[in-house]
Amino acid sequence: SVPEQWLKIFCGVSRAMPQCRQCCGAGCRYHGRHGVRTCHGCQEGVAAAIARGQCPSCAQCHTRDARGRVDKQTGYFYCSTCWAEYDSLRNYEFWDDPSDLEAKCQKLASMIAGSRHCIAFTGAGISTGCGVPDFRSGTNTKLPTGPGVWQLSQEERQKAGILDRAMAAVPGSTHTALSRLWRCGLLKQIVSQNVDGLHRKSGVPPGALCELHGNLYVEVCPRCGAEYERDFCVITSARETGRACERPECGAALRDSGIRFGDPLPQKCWKRAWEHAETADLCLCLGSSLTVTPASEIPAWIAKRHKLVIVNLQATPLDGVACLLLHGMVDEVLERVVQVLDQKGFLKG
Repeated sequence: SVPEQWLKIFCGVSRAMPQCRQCCGAGCRYHGRHGVRTCHGCQEGVAAAIARGQCPSCAQCHTRDARGRVDKQTGYFYCSTCWAEYDSLRNYEFWDDPSDLEAKCQKLASMIAGSRHCIAFTGAGISTGCGVPDFRSGTNTKLPTGPGVWQLSQEERQKAGILDRAMAAVPGSTHTALSRLWRCGLLKQIVSQNVDGLHRKSGVPPGALCELHGNLYVEVCPRCGAEYERDFCVITSARETGRACERPECGAALRDSGIRFGDPLPQKCWKRAWEHAETADLCLCLGSSLTVTPASEIPAWIAKRHKLVIVNLQATPLDGVACLLLHGMVDEVLERVVQVLDQKGFLKG
């Protein structure tokens, strides 16, 4: 098991990072294009601080070590000694004992049945069962999709054909389960970071879905806000798709809905997500590392006020404030939860 001191780090107890003018925005883990912004997650920022004689302290032992480095996932800085230990644990996968997982599934089913306004917050982990790789799984992962995208070299990513796999995917057990929970009124809204379009394909209508990072198949009008869902991928490097808004009074050039790092989230969708978050008394975090901001601010906010449940194989920064943690395959957990709810007569659809 992971040592307790590292669980505290994983759960976001402390952070020590200098500001940087190299990256794309607050909490960004990528060096690059927007040089006027500041962030807290950049190795280049640490290098610049060290060059100025301002070496940050280690998030674990608080020593200052110019040979230390930053974890891209959390933005934490570690001395070289702590990094060596942390690096071997950061992609560690937890697996609940089958009997424990069953008990947790039973409890989760009761929590959903007793909730007033339940929402789901979904990440890439819910689509691994559909053949779409996630981002952070390690090289020793037990997932059928193998290591996450960020563990692959650029050449390996190209060979993996990740976009093609996402476009060929069909909804899996988790998507189907969430769709059924929504149809039966037990789930009020899905807030998703995924762009693969599988929630819509499972039957969840746009009004019950906040796709914070866009959708491969949806293009939008920047002038009037109209959305058009296609049966083909609309993502382009130029962002403009080459088609025009179909409203007679508009006709503006359409853009793909994909959100790139550094882009603001779609305000209409972001506002609706927060409206449901403020109403929610239960939030199900499914297959998400909960490290990508600002999306992760939603479950973090709910956790301070109501009930947060996390289903994920790896530790997340919110594990310490969740009321229930389930470590297992998301598909298997949701299948069992729906089965329990059905047996107890809560599912009518």
